[in-house]
Amino acid sequence: MQRYLPVAIAFCFLGLEPIAPVDAGHTRTQRINRVSEAWPVSDFALIDQHGKAFTDKQVHGRWTFVLLGDTRCAEPCKTALTALTGMYQRIATANAIKNTQVLFVSLDPERDSPALLQKYMEPFDKRFVGVTGSRQTLKRLVDDLSVSVRVIAVPGAGDVRKNSYSGSLLLMGPDGTVRGEFLPPFDVLLLTAEYLKTRARG
Repeated sequence: MQRYLPVAIAFCFLGLEPIAPVDAGHTRTQRINRVSEAWPVSDFALIDQHGKAFTDKQVHGRWTFVLLGDTRCAEPCKTALTALTGMYQRIATANAIKNTQVLFVSLDPERDSPALLQKYMEPFDKRFVGVTGSRQTLKRLVDDLSVSVRVIAVPGAGDVRKNSYSGSLLLMGPDGTVRGEFLPPFDVLLLTAEYLKTRARG
């Protein structure tokens, strides 16, 4: 039970009911790449699924999970968004939900209109935000987010490869810096616990 003590403390600290320990056969952990921790993200201006502006000002003061993909990303993106939906359900009654947001960034602005993004986001939590923007803005954002994400080329129109995205989740802190990259596969319990521990570290 000792290995679950830090998780229990994090949940108490954030006003959550403790999550039941994983069964003995559950030995996986949530993998996190922290090579780009504290990496700053510069200002940006995007358009959300409702046709409204979404800028870096809406990231500051919140913990933001960022998923890079497009509406044809298929399994990697849908799996990540489903896991985040489950995480939202687990923290629904906690203070943490108040400043947690999910940002799905489409890297294919020519195809992914606000209307298409809205349709794509519908099966998931209604609070999730789908955005896209100009090629120049998207390229700079990808470069800013993480060293490991830079291997994902921003595709040109008509050059979108199936399964070209990893489905990893970049977490930005309230100060607008990257705090880590959460790597698939995702387990809702483990994802939630690691997220809350990251928050507790500040």
